[in-house]
Amino acid sequence: MRKQAAQPSRQPEAGLAADARIADKPRMSRRLDERTTLRPLVADLARDFARHEAPWTALANPRLLRQFRRDLDDIGELLESRLDEELRFDRIRSVCAELVVARRLLEHGCTIEHEVDTPSGRHVDFRARRDGATLCIHVKRAPLPTLRDVEMSVPRAWRRLETVGRGLVVALSLERNLRGKAIESALAEAFPFLEAARVGEELSFHGASGEQSARLRVVAPSTGGRVEIVADLSAAFDDHVPRFQATLRKAFSQFMPRSENLVVVCGSSGGIDPFAIALLGSHIERWDKRPRVGELVAYGRGTDGFWAGSLRNQSRLAAYWPLARDAGPLLFLRETAALRANPPRSVLLARSVFA
Repeated sequence: MRKQAAQPSRQPEAGLAADARIADKPRMSRRLDERTTLRPLVADLARDFARHEAPWTALANPRLLRQFRRDLDDIGELLESRLDEELRFDRIRSVCAELVVARRLLEHGCTIEHEVDTPSGRHVDFRARRDGATLCIHVKRAPLPTLRDVEMSVPRAWRRLETVGRGLVVALSLERNLRGKAIESALAEAFPFLEAARVGEELSFHGASGEQSARLRVVAPSTGGRVEIVADLSAAFDDHVPRFQATLRKAFSQFMPRSENLVVVCGSSGGIDPFAIALLGSHIERWDKRPRVGELVAYGRGTDGFWAGSLRNQSRLAAYWPLARDAGPLLFLRETAALRANPPRSVLLARSVFA
């Protein structure tokens, strides 16, 4: 067994990515059927657009509302079809992403325009107005079904590490199950490691022939007061962060000048963490800040985020929205002292609708 320093992790939380059906691999997770989340969402959207057709006609072009209802009929049929799965779900996710945003705007009394042209020849998905405020909204899908869209099961023996009283998220990767003396030996080394480990460090466990059997990685600080063990999805996570940043850059290129622009990225529930990393930057230890009461280390964000430093200061609103029934958006605001003191009406509108 050996301990090695790693580069600071790019993720706050991870889960198992590899297909756990490979022979001799522990079955830590299995992929969830996306239809179980999309089917009730599509049904809710169809019901709401039918039920509120009359009052919403005062807020949106009736032709647009009819188009939304036709789109919902189409994706309802796609859910039950036998066409290529990825092609089907790509279309279903795209329609759901636009319509959850449209429904939210209409529910909050906003008048909406769809696909508004910009001076550069691009378009804004929605321009919403209410009480004299205007907000331009760019709706994007998450690049792929994202992390933690799995049923994860960390072996019970490893859960004993969650008694360590440090607020850390620790990713467990297993090449094979450890039992008996092997697991006890691993845990005996893991406890002191977690008592002192920093974000980005890892501890590897190796068998008699030198092959790696397990690995623990400290991937992020946790809001809880104890260690949290999660299944490791490191490779998939590292792929998703740059994909989210590419999505944000594409939305930024479509911004309406001299307007407040909000980027809404819609995906599966596991996408929240890599989206936050892409937007705000990697978790790092900040020695220029005071730690929280009772803690020894202060954590902050690196300079690799979409909003890092003064980059892209025309962008100050972003949201992530899981495509699931009853899920709501998580709004990020790039706040300054001046914005706190005197927020413009467009920011107040974004907060009232999406916060």
